Amino acid sequence: MIEKTADSKQLQVNIKGVEVTFGDRYLLLENTLILADLHLGKTMHFRKAGLPVPAHARETDQLNLIRILNEEKPSSLIVLGDLFHSDSNSECEELAMITSRFPEVHFELVMGNHDILAPEVYRSMDFETCKQMESGPFIMTHEPLEEVPDGKINMHGHIHPGIRLHGKGRQRLSIPCFHLSKQHLCLPSFGELTGLVPRKPAKGDRFFGIAEGRVIPF
Repeated sequence: MIEKTADSKQLQVNIKGVEVTFGDRYLLLENTLILADLHLGKTMHFRKAGLPVPAHARETDQLNLIRILNEEKPSSLIVLGDLFHSDSNSECEELAMITSRFPEVHFELVMGNHDILAPEVYRSMDFETCKQMESGPFIMTHEPLEEVPDGKINMHGHIHPGIRLHGKGRQRLSIPCFHLSKQHLCLPSFGELTGLVPRKPAKGDRFFGIAEGRVIPF
């Protein structure tokens, strides 16, 4: 069952009896905000490699995070891995400044393959860390589980899913998406510079694309 919210930018989807709100690169489970793959610091990684990156790109993800926290006012924020892109970057202090602005929010990081900083560094940014979390029918990880118990859905990131749209002639456009299959729910990357991996649907799969801040079912 799919239902649009009042502003038509979000979608509410019933998954295993739980109402899930799909937003612009994030999910809401009641009052918990969930997103994946911020990859903060990737702009610096590109610049060190000699690749030109617009100056505003470095701030886009941070500003989006602040905006969503202000709009949704969650009690908790869960990041499904890859909070930072590299082992050392100046955005640690900047993220700590952001989390300090929201003392009412509990911050949790489900560790991903890029999360290689020392535990005390994450604590300094008010993030608790774990390898896996569960909430109702959802098992939350960074990378997809190969085996998911019956009746459960593995909610994860890591893949950076996208869907390719075809227009008239040879026009093509790839947009980020949520990919819901029988036992997996893959979240789009929250980071703007992470790239997209086109997903091929299997029978029964559902896709929820993101275009201009709106969530569109396919």
